[in-house]
Amino acid sequence: MNRKKAHFFLLLQLFVTFIVLFLCIGLNLKKFSNYFQPLGYQYEDTWLVELDFQNMTEEKKLEYSDLIKHKLQSIKEIEMVSATQVIPFYQWGKEEKIKHNKQVINALGFEVDEHYQNVLDIKLLEGRWFTVKDYALNTIPIVITKDLADRDFKNENPVGKTILMAGKPALIIGISDTFKENTAADPSPGFFLPLQTNPGKYLLRSKSTNNFQLMEDRIRKAITSVGPAEILIKQNISLTLFKKFAQKTDYIQLCITLIVFSFLLINVFLGISGVFSYNLSKRKAEVGLRVIMGASPFDILKQFLGESMVLTTLGILPGVLIAVQLLIMQYLEPYTNGYYGAISIVCAAAFLYLLMLSCAFYPSLKAARLNPSDALHEE
Repeated sequence: MNRKKAHFFLLLQLFVTFIVLFLCIGLNLKKFSNYFQPLGYQYEDTWLVELDFQNMTEEKKLEYSDLIKHKLQSIKEIEMVSATQVIPFYQWGKEEKIKHNKQVINALGFEVDEHYQNVLDIKLLEGRWFTVKDYALNTIPIVITKDLADRDFKNENPVGKTILMAGKPALIIGISDTFKENTAADPSPGFFLPLQTNPGKYLLRSKSTNNFQLMEDRIRKAITSVGPAEILIKQNISLTLFKKFAQKTDYIQLCITLIVFSFLLINVFLGISGVFSYNLSKRKAEVGLRVIMGASPFDILKQFLGESMVLTTLGILPGVLIAVQLLIMQYLEPYTNGYYGAISIVCAAAFLYLLMLSCAFYPSLKAARLNPSDALHEE
């Protein structure tokens, strides 16, 4: 009875450990792989300025926004200024519904101006970026990302095609490279469209972004020279520094995962080792009889290690079935998918098999070296 209880708790421990390992690996593996994929833009020589116009009317906001943009452009260290709603590592696009071939699809809309591509050095694969002249057209000029073109247009060339966006016609004039919010994020299938409202956010292209004091001082003076005291500077920082702040969340999550993983590993190792040592100590008579009947120490070792593999399989099998169901039902999207989920299952299972072997090896080796007469005498 005690042996059955010990096996039950061992199987339960293996099941819980497998589920935790699967989730830890699965929810971080995809994010880890994203670090090696290109962002689709250059942030190193870019500076962010975000303003709060507080209680100004829309007309006043637009007026002062244009004045500030010209003031920032007049700073000799600044090569180019872009007004935008989309800031890497900070504020991303919003989901829009677009209609193509009578199908309604979701994509992220990135509201930017005509200078955004040059400020972030976004690579155009086909077509062109929109200009001020395009704003007078009856259709909305948009530039779609490569992953959106691959997802929804398949083998056809989308440049020159018209789609519907919020009931309005939009003309695709170009295709850009893939576009990611940050290093850990998935590429965002979406499209760039001209600004609809005053954003109060500016991206500046400059070679002096490493000189924080100089840039911060020049920009602050330029903005305060415009006039109203109610214009507040919320952000005045390089994107390189902003990226470091934004990645703190990823580092914290990784540290928590490692702590949980280490704690789990220690507990499982001690628990499984204790169960194996206790079980094998109760089977000395069986070992002695097997040796007397001609079994070699290697046969004894192989038997106990084989039993540990069978127990491991019985323990993780329900966990594998649950993990597969979670992947099939896509409950873990968008944090992981079928590909990374399958790798997570294999990694979690392989880790537990190795852990069980390491826990069972010393007690099994000890049992294989037992003197049969001593074992039978003790019993």
